[in-house]
Amino acid sequence: MNHLPCPERSRAVLIGASSYSHLDDLPAVQANVPALRALLCGTDAPFRTENCVALVDPATTVEVSKAVQKAAREATDTLLIYYAGHGLVDDKGDLHLAVPQSDNASVYDTAVPYDWIRRPIESTGAARRIVILDCCYGARAFGVQSESVIDLAEVDGTYVMAAARETAVALSPPGETFTAFTAELVETLSRGVPGAGELLDLRVIFREVRRRLKARSRPTPLDLDRNGLGATPLIRNSAYVPTLPPPGTSHDMLHVLESTPRTATVAQLVTSVGSLNEARTATAGDLVRTTLQVRAVAELAPFLAALFEAGLRAPAEAALPTLCLTRPVEEVAHLVDLLHAMSADECVVSLLQSSVRLQPTKQAVQFADALCRAELVEHARVLLTGFALTRDVAETVQLMQDLAHFELTDLLAEVARSVSEHRAASDVTALFLPLCVADMRDTAALLSQIVAESRSAIDAAEMISVLVGEGYDHEARQIFAIGMSRRGPRYLAELVAALQANRLVNAAVTARFLAVQHWSTEDVSQFIAHLLAVGQHQHALEAAVDTARERTVEEFASITSHLTELIADQTMEELLDDAAQACSPSQASYLVTKLEAAGQDGPADRIFWLSLHRPVGHAAGMLRHLDHAGSRFLSDSELSELLRTRPPSDLARLAVALDRSLPHKSKLLLSVTGRPVHQVATMVDSLEKAEANTLSNKVLRAVVAEWSTTAQAQLIIGLEERSQIGCARYLEQLASRKKEFAAVLRTARSQAKPAEPWWPWWPRQRFAYQPSAHTHVTYVVRQDETISDIARRYGVRQAGIIDENDLRVPYTISGGQALSIPLQSDHRRFMVPPFPRRLAPGCIHADVERLQNLLKRAGYLDQLVVASVHYGPKTCQAVARLNREHLLGRPPAPDDDPRITHKGWDILHRLARGG
Repeated sequence: MNHLPCPERSRAVLIGASSYSHLDDLPAVQANVPALRALLCGTDAPFRTENCVALVDPATTVEVSKAVQKAAREATDTLLIYYAGHGLVDDKGDLHLAVPQSDNASVYDTAVPYDWIRRPIESTGAARRIVILDCCYGARAFGVQSESVIDLAEVDGTYVMAAARETAVALSPPGETFTAFTAELVETLSRGVPGAGELLDLRVIFREVRRRLKARSRPTPLDLDRNGLGATPLIRNSAYVPTLPPPGTSHDMLHVLESTPRTATVAQLVTSVGSLNEARTATAGDLVRTTLQVRAVAELAPFLAALFEAGLRAPAEAALPTLCLTRPVEEVAHLVDLLHAMSADECVVSLLQSSVRLQPTKQAVQFADALCRAELVEHARVLLTGFALTRDVAETVQLMQDLAHFELTDLLAEVARSVSEHRAASDVTALFLPLCVADMRDTAALLSQIVAESRSAIDAAEMISVLVGEGYDHEARQIFAIGMSRRGPRYLAELVAALQANRLVNAAVTARFLAVQHWSTEDVSQFIAHLLAVGQHQHALEAAVDTARERTVEEFASITSHLTELIADQTMEELLDDAAQACSPSQASYLVTKLEAAGQDGPADRIFWLSLHRPVGHAAGMLRHLDHAGSRFLSDSELSELLRTRPPSDLARLAVALDRSLPHKSKLLLSVTGRPVHQVATMVDSLEKAEANTLSNKVLRAVVAEWSTTAQAQLIIGLEERSQIGCARYLEQLASRKKEFAAVLRTARSQAKPAEPWWPWWPRQRFAYQPSAHTHVTYVVRQDETISDIARRYGVRQAGIIDENDLRVPYTISGGQALSIPLQSDHRRFMVPPFPRRLAPGCIHADVERLQNLLKRAGYLDQLVVASVHYGPKTCQAVARLNREHLLGRPPAPDDDPRITHKGWDILHRLARGG
């Protein structure tokens, strides 16, 4: 294999463990992995960036094992495993690789067994397998000093390169950027090996690393080569000089430039790079890389600017990583200053991007500090924000800590703002917690402040979720406070919805309560309206209840007034319905009382009467609270008038609840003194349907005690007509104690039954009428019409419409809805005159005048239209409207059918006498 690895079929895993809980820290290890990754990955490198996994301070041993196994499965050409950190040997002599939680007192269950690395390597399909170990191990602690890491790490068919040393001092020299072994490895890969071929194989790389270490009197590394893998190329040699072309060719000057890069002029260098770039792009990049390493900074600025101006951006950008890793940060900062002065902005951007991608955290901060000293603050800001947005969370935390250490407070604030605005919410939260632990609470508070000011409510809710879970309740409340003061009602409503979605009910309640307490009345109204808009009906209801409790009557009146203007009538009704169905008795009474005091009688009535549809215990509790508050609903005058103003079913429910909570008020409501017979009959009928038999019996006993025998007899007949036969028999039994009652009852039954004062079921001249053949009619509801309006118009009971259409509390109907209207009740049938079958549009007939009168009384024909015997256009229009509202139209134009039908005739008579 004399070719470089195929990047698409090769995989690499770079592991570095620098911080330990139970072992000595190795700070220099942190820089090893990104530096190696920058050299091994790229467009002209052996590995693709996406195929190279970098693990710095892995959390668990399993994370390391999974990364190695995945790379081994996917690699089919080259597999490279690199580890830098502590090497540990257990009591059996087996090698283990330390992770941050490893403990030399319990090696076997806290470190990664090398066998976990060995097995995937042995089973991989990659032809080239490379293991590089830059580690020490605690052999002295176990009395094992005869073995070396290289012996323990041997894997058949694999090239192994290892640092042979036993102390952390030798591994990580103080004050140096990299560990000793990796520093020479990085230097060899970046600078190349002079005199070697175009491609560097593993043996050449190892010999150069060993030579460099010996020259510095540092421990000598070891290697192990199985199956001759050491002779396989790994990377291009950046110090390679191509063979001289024949004399007299156009490449004579190129030979001179490559052999003496320190003496060539900028123009000559640019010309040479351009010539090489056309034939051999990689060699052009090598020439630029070598020049960046050996020339003075003052010469590099015009060189790079000329390359970009000449369109040679690719070889220049390929060489910039070498510049960032090999030159001191002061020189790189000076280079940026010179390029900026030359207006070489594209070159500056590329150089900063390379620094962001490659430099370790501490070096990046030092570079930014040098830029600030050169008065390039904006460039320092771009460098640091780019670093903070692209590196992982741990590196970003370290960056902020280093900025604080260097007292670069302005840049620290810029980094915090950029991170808060642009990184994922989970990353911002992950930054917040270690900053608090590191005693950087001001920076952490700045993160949460910017999240509250600029991020979406969903992101803020995610952060609040973690803060509350970790016990940072004060910081979570600060997010609420900032959102309230700077983002307004809409944002806070969305935040409540997001918190509710994350099941943070207490946090949502806190945000809602703060808004109700501190906002103006207009803002509270908008907040409740936005809660309804985002589907948080329960929180909108609770906000309304909190408002009733916390604000004055005047403020509550202002809020309800604003709220009525902001939301549609239907939405307001839904809110009131939710209040009636979900509030506790005390909450419902608070709302009713405050609405009464604010002059909002309509909403107060709705909540009061709908609350009576709740279980009896709830309704009774509400009534006790209202009685204590002196509500008008329970005043004697109000209760006395209810029989004439409310449906019987409502009165029955109220009576049952009053009997449970306020018995003396129940007696007033059910009093029969001075009431007409039909009202009492309706009252008893409603109580029986509500299964309040005890109360209906009380009413009947009061009738016997207070009414005359004639009135008692009429009530018995009225109860029989309402199918309350049991009540009629019970009343007859009680009244029969008087001897004259039987005769009075017979007389009452023998007399002709007058028309009922409430429901006109029977006509006065029965001989001219016949029973209607139609028991039901379909009616299309008009806009803003209620069940009460429809029942009054047709002369039927509301309960009949409700039961027929299976309506549920609060019996809400809408315009365009089709209802079925029952035209007869129990055994009583509606009587109508015979249908004149000769009526038709355009005809002249005496019955047309009767039809016109019926249409006028039913409201379909203008009263100013002069009655006549002609079935003309106005009559046609009125009949078409009748047919349209009752779905009676026939083809071909059912919506504009002017023909009167038998059913339409019966409906007109019902409407003419129903209201």
